[in-house]
Amino acid sequence: MAPLQRLDLLAPEIWASEGGIQIYTRTLLRALRQIRPQVQLRVFIRNDQAIPTGIDPLFSGIDWYPCAGSIPCLIWRLLRANWRRPSQLLLSTHPNFAPLLLLQHHLSGAPAWSAAHGIDVWQLRHGLRRWALQRLQRLLPVSRFTAQSLRHQFDRHCPPLTVLPNSVDPGRFHPGPRPPELLRRYGLRADQPLIFSLSRLSHFDRYKNIHALLAAMPALLQQFPDLQLIIGGDGDDRPHLRDLVSQLGVEAAVRFVGAIPERELADHFRLATLFALPSEKEGFGIVFLEALACGTPVLAGNRDGSVDPLLDGRLGLLVDPHQPLAPGLQALLERRGPAFWFEPDHLAAATVEAFGFGALCQQLDRLLRAYEQGDYADLA
Repeated sequence: MAPLQRLDLLAPEIWASEGGIQIYTRTLLRALRQIRPQVQLRVFIRNDQAIPTGIDPLFSGIDWYPCAGSIPCLIWRLLRANWRRPSQLLLSTHPNFAPLLLLQHHLSGAPAWSAAHGIDVWQLRHGLRRWALQRLQRLLPVSRFTAQSLRHQFDRHCPPLTVLPNSVDPGRFHPGPRPPELLRRYGLRADQPLIFSLSRLSHFDRYKNIHALLAAMPALLQQFPDLQLIIGGDGDDRPHLRDLVSQLGVEAAVRFVGAIPERELADHFRLATLFALPSEKEGFGIVFLEALACGTPVLAGNRDGSVDPLLDGRLGLLVDPHQPLAPGLQALLERRGPAFWFEPDHLAAATVEAFGFGALCQQLDRLLRAYEQGDYADLA
């Protein structure tokens, strides 16, 4: 097969809002530009209205097709571009585009691949999206947990799968001292123990188990009377969680700080003694990588894709989120665990080695080389 010269990428959005899929898409584009600078990249974006100024220099040379939320515009622009110059490979960063990918595959003959993240593909209903996903040439789940779910649902009709995990940017997320500005803002001492958690606080997202973190606080405060829990994020479940804090009598130890600006996120990880998110429905959990890359010990749930960023417990503590969390949290607060968990530079280095931009580039290059050579034997 000839070397790859033209690739079309479909994304729901890249800059219109901020979230895991947006970060995943931008990182994937940077990696594609890094490892295949000669490839013509055409990027079709459903929701972005325009391309912002001052974007990453690596993005220069990309042909952008923002569609301002219009599905007909997206379909028309993709079909017209491929009628003029057919793509060799179609790639989507969201599974909702599977029907359009499949249509374009039948029109152009180009292989169609789609990323698969988490809960949105764990229980696929019978319908057009599931039917189309099952007929793509490759799916790229971000974790082994998601890959296992897809294999279970599709059984012998499952397309080939290659796990392509999230990545972390060590330029933004790296160890450092506790930020004096945040210590002042929250009225903390430089040596005060602090648990940080970050999540949407929606009643639809109660699987993040923030309530279980709160329930652990009375027992922890007996051992660490000056312990603080800072919860970032917002949503319609925040009043319910505040009521729970009152019922537990831990108002003085718990702070809901709302949405955290991106520019302050890394500093919040550096502020924390540990980061905890005992979720049970994470597709992967890029927030764990961000905390680990800042050298912050992590507690996560062991029932979902969270096990991947923690390398099955080698980089952090995995616990059953259905069991009391206080013992695990206390262990990390007392620095019980592998020594390098509590050595920020070593923890960050191990994380970047496994999940840094360089690791993503190597994985993506291997995948594209196999495509170019028509050899997928070792990509399961």
